[in-house]
Amino acid sequence: MRVHQICARLQFGDAVTGQVMRIHETVSSWGWESHVYATAHDERMAPLDEGLKAYRKGPIRRRDDILIYHLSVYDRNHRLYLESRNRKVLLYHNITPPEYLEPYDPHLAEVCRRGRELLPSLRECDLALGDSEYNRRELAAAGFAEGKTGVLPIFVDARALGGEYNRALLRELEDGKVNVLFVGRLVPNKRIEDLIDLFAAYRRLVNAHSRLLLVGTSWSVTYNAELARRVRGHGLQGCVSIPGWSWGVSDEDLRAYYRAARVFVTCSAHEGFCVPLLESMFFEVPILAREAAAIPFTLGGAGMTFSVLDPPLLAEAVEELACNRELRERLAEKGKRRLCDFDPARTAETLRSYLEGLA
Repeated sequence: MRVHQICARLQFGDAVTGQVMRIHETVSSWGWESHVYATAHDERMAPLDEGLKAYRKGPIRRRDDILIYHLSVYDRNHRLYLESRNRKVLLYHNITPPEYLEPYDPHLAEVCRRGRELLPSLRECDLALGDSEYNRRELAAAGFAEGKTGVLPIFVDARALGGEYNRALLRELEDGKVNVLFVGRLVPNKRIEDLIDLFAAYRRLVNAHSRLLLVGTSWSVTYNAELARRVRGHGLQGCVSIPGWSWGVSDEDLRAYYRAARVFVTCSAHEGFCVPLLESMFFEVPILAREAAAIPFTLGGAGMTFSVLDPPLLAEAVEELACNRELRERLAEKGKRRLCDFDPARTAETLRSYLEGLA
């Protein structure tokens, strides 16, 4: 069996790239032939990328091969997918709705708009998978045959989160303050401004001895400026920390932030999966999350959700999650059970079942 994967970009640390790599490794471990092609790649991913020209030269014409096409943004490489004579699998990672990006980056918003508009034209495939049930439902809504859709979760190896952590950083953070944690890119669809408003209410009305940790890379100078104004407007200078603003944080630092956190909070309005929810479960950090997009599907009841942004009310919820021992223990147990659903071995079995079903 030969399996080919095509994606827009191979970039170390990127979630889509991580899924491409894990599929490549998993398929190879079965003794199958596996190849990866991308429109672009960074230096660390160069050895994996065989280049789109290599796919066009021969594999594109083989009827018995399988092509997995990763859709996460508009890319002209979709023409290879349309032309391919392989058995086709579309793997949909979702695309940020352009209205979130339009005020800050009209060009990127247009790329996302084109990507979302492209989806219905890719319906002629043997199988269409979302990496969450939310994404699968978007496929069905775009006209993909319901019986040819399914879910292949992101490969998440929770055991890797148990590695070494920055002990000095952890000691620094364990100073008696309640650490409210967010992990993820600082982008408009994640509604970081809502989270700052929520934390301001928590600090003002409930617990002044607290800090907000926004662990993620910045995205837009304009959006960054808006967040900075929001912090100053609430008088939160020195109470909001944004480690990794430019380059991200190391794995050792990330583990320290999770270990130090009392509560994980996200006000994100659009997620295709949301891996930090599973990371929080691993570290037994209770979760408060907006019930939007893929979040309730990934969370699976292992956290507290809200649908209306009411900062004073949610501030009380943060305190309950931070201090109620019985509630914390109950959610930690639910988190452990939920993590089992995303065991890499189980995901690998799901992948094999889908691909063998195409034979």
